[in-house]
Amino acid sequence: MHARMRLSLRPAAWLLTAIVALAVGFSTGAPGEAAHAQGAARVRMGVLGVLPEAGIFIAIEQGYYREQGIELETTLFDSGARMVPALGTGQLEAGDGSHSAGLFNAVARGIPLKLVADAASGPSGYSVVALMFRRDLADSGQIRGPGDLRGRRVALPARGIPTEVLLSHWLRSAGLRVDDVDLVEMSFPDQLPAFGSRNLDATVIPEPFETRLADQGLATVYQHSDQVYPGFQVAEVMYGAAFAQEQPDVARRFMTAYLKGVRVYNDAYVKGDAAARQVTVAALIQHTPVKDAALYDRMALAALNPDGRINVASLAEDQEYWLASGAQQARIDLNALVDYSFADAAVQALGPYR
Repeated sequence: MHARMRLSLRPAAWLLTAIVALAVGFSTGAPGEAAHAQGAARVRMGVLGVLPEAGIFIAIEQGYYREQGIELETTLFDSGARMVPALGTGQLEAGDGSHSAGLFNAVARGIPLKLVADAASGPSGYSVVALMFRRDLADSGQIRGPGDLRGRRVALPARGIPTEVLLSHWLRSAGLRVDDVDLVEMSFPDQLPAFGSRNLDATVIPEPFETRLADQGLATVYQHSDQVYPGFQVAEVMYGAAFAQEQPDVARRFMTAYLKGVRVYNDAYVKGDAAARQVTVAALIQHTPVKDAALYDRMALAALNPDGRINVASLAEDQEYWLASGAQQARIDLNALVDYSFADAAVQALGPYR
């Protein structure tokens, strides 16, 4: 099975924020994080409870953080944007979420944080989201491709997110811009009934919603993200600057545990290792709202870079789009924002992934 999947933010929210809406009441302290040996370093991390966080959840369930002398405390957030102030003030050491115009604006205002590892991306063969058309419109030939979306109602969970940039790629291929469609801001769970009542015509959407829309006969996939924009970068592991600067050894050990979990995920969905797949699915069932094990045989799950590398060129394209659209007020130095030192140290400890 190909590993395909997604993400985003509103005022800087994750594209995948909506999955968390399915998990209301899911709070802090995931299983497997019980306090361990006295003297363990405490790391507080913001999570969204979504599928691309597989590396984190595998590392929790397999005890990789404990191996590194870390007591991980997770707090569930409803968007990556809400983690940014807590990272800036030191209330969180780490977070998992998407870059966005809002996050870049926060960095420009001096909120200190670093993007330290990939947390969801879409190289060729691995999709983060799909462009889907309403089934009756696709079947009747009224919508055959992006060129037929002029004036149509197209859903995104928010503006100023990577998925808006991706939508612009699809529209540009047909000579259109985002302003040429009727863009509707709507959470992913709300989109299913909206398609059922014919109040939406198209969407850019991740799993598990892609599969659910298809199963219910409400929408059909036109293309996956890697078919229009291979290498699309969606989400990253973030460190607060204080954590990175004042606890560099703990930050390196945290990254070693995280990438060890990511490599199990890659063993499962890239190498096809059955035992690794069983570990991965069990961790995702434990920590996300997607509880049906059979769905994991059918969903297109995201790519997670086993060495933590981020596609900075994709971040740069997003920045140019947001500056041009006015969503981002000031240019930031992306090379200063991305810090590979922790991932590089983890790869040195683990060895390159083969």
